[in-house]
Amino acid sequence: MPAIEIVSGHDALGAFALIEEHFDKIMENVAKKQWDAVYVLLDGFVMYNFRACPKPMDILDTKRKHGLLKVYGACVVTMLRELDKLGRLNVQNFPGLEYFLRYTIEWTEWAKDELVNHLHLRSDILPHLGVCKAIAHRLFKDQTVEDHTLHLARIREWVRWLEPRATEEDHDYAGTKGWVQDWLIQEWPSLLLGVNPWYLAGEDENSLLKDPRLDLALEWDSFSIYRQENPLVPPKGLSWEFKDWSKEDRDAHRDGTVFEIPSSGDGDGDGSDKESMGWGMEHSFWQ
Repeated sequence: MPAIEIVSGHDALGAFALIEEHFDKIMENVAKKQWDAVYVLLDGFVMYNFRACPKPMDILDTKRKHGLLKVYGACVVTMLRELDKLGRLNVQNFPGLEYFLRYTIEWTEWAKDELVNHLHLRSDILPHLGVCKAIAHRLFKDQTVEDHTLHLARIREWVRWLEPRATEEDHDYAGTKGWVQDWLIQEWPSLLLGVNPWYLAGEDENSLLKDPRLDLALEWDSFSIYRQENPLVPPKGLSWEFKDWSKEDRDAHRDGTVFEIPSSGDGDGDGSDKESMGWGMEHSFWQ
């Protein structure tokens, strides 16, 4: 998606306001039981937050942060359960499923630590963490050599598709090169070995799913009430997005530091070093 210009001086609140609007779209698709669309929207949300946060969440009040995280967790679990019932919760239907679960867990762990350490909340405040780990363990613990080979082939194909685009002067791919380089350098040894010890073994998935805090309808209702009582309002009652402002309002407010939500990458590597994945080199180490 294209970059979004948020009014300067209001970047954190504006970004979070747009995230809340994103969840309105997610919940519309939940109501329609459009689970593929829900997956895509949740995947985009966690990837944005995994790479762009903590900045948008730093200055927000506890209830708003905790409320959105609870909605997110309940939504993820609801989607996973519904896809599972349909027999579609697998990498054949969702090739990036393992990474979706992994980044959901890693980003939520970071957010949980902030809530626990700085706001003194209980360590079990986000019950979807255990469920996601248990589901990941169930889905991926018995991967065959063929499964692993297919996974590596998909990674290689993705990088081949991305490689020429990451050199274009296009905002959608700006910075992607460095981010993917860093990711591959970190992940490639474990990918080759087929070792991914990020999920826990031995979790009782069924008992974890009984946690009442995973009730999406209740969590969404609670968060919606809080939003209504404590709305995030853009300056002068206008849109958070700078493009929606009139020329007069733009000229009166612009200070040359309009914030942009990154849409595809924020790395700054240029691929020229010999330890990179291979951009600018004759051979890539992932080949």
